[in-house]
Amino acid sequence: MKMAVIFGVAQMSLGILMKAFNSLYFGRTVEFFFEFIPQIILLWVLFGFMNVLIIVKWLADWQGRTDRAPGIISVMINMFLSQGAVDEGVDPLLFNENTQQIISIVLLLIAFICVPIMLLVKPLWYRCKVGKNLTKSKGKKKKYNKLSEEDKEDSVQTIEQLDDGRSSTATLKKEPLDMDEIIRQQGGDDHPHAFSEVFIHQLIETIEFVLGTISNTASYLRLWALSLAHSQLADVFFEKLLNTMALEPARWYMLFLLFPIFFSFTFFVLMLMDC
Repeated sequence: MKMAVIFGVAQMSLGILMKAFNSLYFGRTVEFFFEFIPQIILLWVLFGFMNVLIIVKWLADWQGRTDRAPGIISVMINMFLSQGAVDEGVDPLLFNENTQQIISIVLLLIAFICVPIMLLVKPLWYRCKVGKNLTKSKGKKKKYNKLSEEDKEDSVQTIEQLDDGRSSTATLKKEPLDMDEIIRQQGGDDHPHAFSEVFIHQLIETIEFVLGTISNTASYLRLWALSLAHSQLADVFFEKLLNTMALEPARWYMLFLLFPIFFSFTFFVLMLMDC
C-alpha cells in the first residue's frame, strides 16, 4: 500500500501539470508562475517528502534494529506538531536528528509561503491590470468626446449649406457612437469583475486545492493503515485457527475443517470490510 501512496502523489502531480500546459497554451503566464508553481511545490514539499521517506526507509537495512524503525505517518505528524522532532527510541531517516528536523522546518515554511502566493498574487495583478485599463479607457473616451464634438459642429455647418432634401447629407445628423459601445463592439470588457469577486474566487480555489490535496493523500494513508490492520488480523486468524489447531500431525483432519473458516474470515476482513 505504500506504492499506492507514491502513485497517488504522482497522479495528483500529473493533474497539476495538465493545468500548467493549459496555462502555457492559452498564454496565462500569471496562472503558470503564481498558481502552478506554488501548487506543485506545496504538493512535493509535503507529500513528495513523504514519498522520499518511504523510499529511504525501503532502502535502509533495519536488520537487528527493527524496533528502532520510525513510522512514516509519525514522522509526518511530528513535522506539523513538533517541528520535525524525532521520537525517542527511533532512528532518523535522513542523516541525523538535527538535520532531519531542519529539513522538516524548511519544507514546512516553504509550504506556508506557497499558500499566500496562490491566494493573493493573481487578484492583486488583476486589480492593477483593471485599474490601468480603466485609466486608458477614460483617456480615450475624453479624447473621443472632444473629437466627436468637433465633428458634430462640422456636420451641422455642412447640413446648413446643403439642401434639406438630400438623403446623403441627412445621414450626417446621426449621433456619434458612445465610447462604451465602441469598446463593446471591439470585444472589450464592458463590465470588469470586481476585485472582491476575483479574490473570493481565488480564495475558494486555494482552499479547495489545499484541502483536496490533504484529503486525497489521507485517503491513500487510510488504505495503507487498513491494509496493515487487515494483514495483522489475518495473521491472528492463521495463528489461532490453523497453526495451533490444524497443523499438528495428530490433527491433520482439522485442516480440512478449519481452512474454510480461516478463508472466510480473511476474505471478509481484507475484501468486504471496506465495502
